[in-house]
Amino acid sequence: MVFSADLIGNSGTSYVADTETRGMSGKEAYSTVSQIIENIDFSGFKYVIKKVDSTLRGNIAEEIKAVDEAFKSDLVFFAPALPDLGRTTVEGVHCLNGTPITQTELARDPVKPVTEDNIKKVLEKIYAEKVVHVNIKDLQDGNFDFSAGRIFTFDASSNDHMQTIINKGLQTGKRILWVGTAAMADNLFEIEYRTAPSLAVVGSVSSVTRSQVKFAENSGIKILKVPISDIIEGKEINNTVNEAVKILAQGKDLIIISPASYSLEEYERINISGAGKSMTTNEISIFVQDALGEISKEVLEKIKISGVFLTGGDTAIGLFKKLGALGSSISGEVTTGIPLMRLRGGSFDGLKVITKAGAFGKEDILVYSLRKLKEVTNEQN
Repeated sequence: MVFSADLIGNSGTSYVADTETRGMSGKEAYSTVSQIIENIDFSGFKYVIKKVDSTLRGNIAEEIKAVDEAFKSDLVFFAPALPDLGRTTVEGVHCLNGTPITQTELARDPVKPVTEDNIKKVLEKIYAEKVVHVNIKDLQDGNFDFSAGRIFTFDASSNDHMQTIINKGLQTGKRILWVGTAAMADNLFEIEYRTAPSLAVVGSVSSVTRSQVKFAENSGIKILKVPISDIIEGKEINNTVNEAVKILAQGKDLIIISPASYSLEEYERINISGAGKSMTTNEISIFVQDALGEISKEVLEKIKISGVFLTGGDTAIGLFKKLGALGSSISGEVTTGIPLMRLRGGSFDGLKVITKAGAFGKEDILVYSLRKLKEVTNEQN
């Protein structure tokens, strides 16, 4: 991170210029950003991204215009969605967990209240030229091109939408100013440097974990419920393994869960199935952990992943044993109390693993951890 463009070269290194302009007036922000970047030679950079706040706080349009003018963009792509954290844009309206941001507490921010949630209108307040909006239907159908204007705003409610926007832009071969949140950068890098998907295995029946799973599902992450009741009755796990591999092969992150981790109703259904086989509650729990471990092991043997997120102590230990690991070494910390580790020993030595106690962590920790597993680091196995 730099605060002066004097430190920015064009040697292929990535730079972040922190302008600290959110609390300024629009005119001051435009002037400050323009001054900071006026001497940057952009020719040495493959991508130029104007980062914006995911809830549209600050002087969005003024700062975009300042960078646009300095960069001399052929096209400007504005897609401020951050689907993993519930920031989406639908029919031009930017929302926080489904609520237009002007109807949230952000509209009452004492320093810089958000007064507009229509992203096309946000830019039209500053730009005299035409602003073209692309909605989700046209995005999915491919019913748009870039002859209608130079400045485009986009709907997006998933990372698939973000990648469609980026791929369409890259196909033009034009000089594009990419404007968005961390999701814009993440998906650009995902396309440029494709990484294997991450896998989560959830066995905890904690209400905290249940809310984390629902948050991840609402963020667009695939959920695969293991049919525990059917397996208790003697059904094979092959179909579940094959379905998991199919999803991961599409490059999508996946959460494999016991249905009991999804809802209390499912929890009761599994207990009834187990009781029908004269199983005690403890025996049912052991059976579930064994099934999750065996399915996860077979999935890992069939497809490459970036790493595994595990919640529930028995779930983690069960999978470690299935993989023949002798233990693990801590290589970092995802957040307080949640370690990033590497397996030691066994056929999956070096596999990145994040473990979390069931009743622990913020609502978005599962989503955040799956992203964290895909980060490229310089650490050695």
